[in-house]
Amino acid sequence: MGAVKNYDKYVEKYLKKTQRLKTLKEFQKCLQRKQLKDERKPLKLSFLIQKAPERKTQETAPVEKKLRKCSKKDEKEKKTVIIPEKFHKIAMKFGLPEEHIVFFYENRQSFHWESKEKTEIHCSECSCKFTTKASKACLYDHMKIVHNYYDIPCEKTDCAYIAYSEDSLRRHKQAFHGHGQKITEYGVHSCPYCSKVSFRYPSQLERHIRVHKNTVVSCNYCQYRTVNHEDGLQTHLKIHFNIKDFTCEICSKNFATRNKLMIHKLYVHNKDDFVCIYCKFTTAKERDFKAHRLTCKERMKHSRIL
Repeated sequence: MGAVKNYDKYVEKYLKKTQRLKTLKEFQKCLQRKQLKDERKPLKLSFLIQKAPERKTQETAPVEKKLRKCSKKDEKEKKTVIIPEKFHKIAMKFGLPEEHIVFFYENRQSFHWESKEKTEIHCSECSCKFTTKASKACLYDHMKIVHNYYDIPCEKTDCAYIAYSEDSLRRHKQAFHGHGQKITEYGVHSCPYCSKVSFRYPSQLERHIRVHKNTVVSCNYCQYRTVNHEDGLQTHLKIHFNIKDFTCEICSKNFATRNKLMIHKLYVHNKDDFVCIYCKFTTAKERDFKAHRLTCKERMKHSRIL
């Protein structure tokens, strides 16, 4: 019995690993019926069942039955089975050999059919349209050769963060070592590594410390890693699987994240002027607004460069 249970567990793990969910569901139902059957106890009767007396039968001469001769039409009908075109397409989709299609059609009620969709992994870089079959580390070589991905440790003190590309290192320096927001009375949770930074909520401080310690979650397909454990990796995987849930109601363009949709509306469909929150500088052009932010003196006062 122990060997049978181990075999059932092995089959269940295999079905989960290969994502054959319908087959797994039917297999679990069979295991439940088997357990209920084993749990039944034999009934005990309060009376004895006696054996019935043997009946005496008279021996009679055997009657010879005439075998019905099969006509040529019956033999042809048995040999030639008409397979519908729809079933033939399904069989080709599942990869059944041509010589076995007749067998599977005649016994189609005895088989459980389940298809698995082919998944392709897309490159996470915006301008790249490279795709490949889904497997572990399938984009490692592409990212190294085409997009120059490699490990780059941050040279700042008290920072163990390791970037996966030059672009990720630049974004890390801008967001983490760059110019912060204005200091407010709500920032009660201070960082033990950099005294100039304080946060309102403990969760914000924990995320900040994860950058100091390089406590990250990594993608299984490429070198991408992030300290945002909640939804950072999920957003990245949406790009790999080309999932775009957010649609612009003005131009019907699709985006993977709500943040990208808001940026699109701000820079494409916004007719108002861009206003600097630090010095109230206003301009109608996006390019002038970005240039001003790099040199804004009021913004530089709130620097948290280590």
